[in-house]
Amino acid sequence: MEVKICISEGEKPRACDVLHPTTLNIERGIKCFGMTSLPLKIRVGVREHWTKEDGPLQTTLRDLQALLGHKVVVEPEWPLLADKLDAFYTDKTTLVVVVAGCIQTWARCMFELLEDPVNEDWTEKVLEKVPVRMDVFVEVSATDNATTTWSEHRGGFIVELPNKLVSLPAELFPVFQGQLLECFDPVTKLQLPERGATAAAGDDWEGVEVDTATGRPKVVESTTKSSAAEFMPDAASLPRPNELFLRPPYHLTLLPGHQQIELHGSHSPTLEFIATYLKRWSRVNHTDTRKPAGVQVTLHQSSFGQGGMFDRLTLSTEHNRYTNEFVVTSPLIVSLIEGVLGYRLVSAHEGWNFQRDVEFKKL
Repeated sequence: MEVKICISEGEKPRACDVLHPTTLNIERGIKCFGMTSLPLKIRVGVREHWTKEDGPLQTTLRDLQALLGHKVVVEPEWPLLADKLDAFYTDKTTLVVVVAGCIQTWARCMFELLEDPVNEDWTEKVLEKVPVRMDVFVEVSATDNATTTWSEHRGGFIVELPNKLVSLPAELFPVFQGQLLECFDPVTKLQLPERGATAAAGDDWEGVEVDTATGRPKVVESTTKSSAAEFMPDAASLPRPNELFLRPPYHLTLLPGHQQIELHGSHSPTLEFIATYLKRWSRVNHTDTRKPAGVQVTLHQSSFGQGGMFDRLTLSTEHNRYTNEFVVTSPLIVSLIEGVLGYRLVSAHEGWNFQRDVEFKKL
């Protein structure tokens, strides 16, 4: 069933939009034209995370509307947003959650700026610009940076979402805050660095890196370390573990032993690289008629995520300890971890704990 309505009353007649009953919401001005052509998960995500009355986004928008004294209209063009952001989100529901999180962050930022008496002159300017209602247009930036601006031509605020995967929408708060305070100034343009922005390339090499897809080593330049999160993230906005843990920092723990060494790691490609390398060069146990490898190298699937994600690697000689003349030695593995993969030892408490803060660059 579809219902045709006009977005709001008392305005100049506009083309009617087709709304699914579950996403019908005139007061919030949510534009859902073309929703039926979207994947099911996006439509469900819109219902559960965008239009839900008691959800975080609508609660924040109601607070902002109450402060302004008139409504805030947000009209995402979901087909366009999905087309531009689709490649970054394997789970399409997460795409909607992130968009909703970014707009909630923007609305909360606007609310706090309007409520702060220090910004009295700026608040008067906002009320002058939006005397009847506040229109917010949601688009995708041409860059990796989020931006928000005021458009005289469109008579509303434009929020451009980062053209990349966003894990913590709340971290856009200081970016939106600075740009909103400057949005009515035609001269001054405030540019704030994104969290985890890459530093200028230097002349020194950080070390040999490994491609997360192929396991091949490559030398790349170092980047700056990400700052600590200031906001508690929304679990629903985070990507799947097999995607999330491809980003630094990477943690690796080595548990030494005479007949078995265990490696526990947050970065699956690191464990896969070590396993591939050691399997390639493992000697054959000729004293066993089956001619097995001297060391059994085994990757273990993680209990979390989807697809091929490993969080444990065992190097063992226990399976043929009566016929095997080989042992597993930790220094060789440590040399591989530090010398080739560029990890650094951070502690030796209950195992050797390594960490790497620089992301592996893809070939």
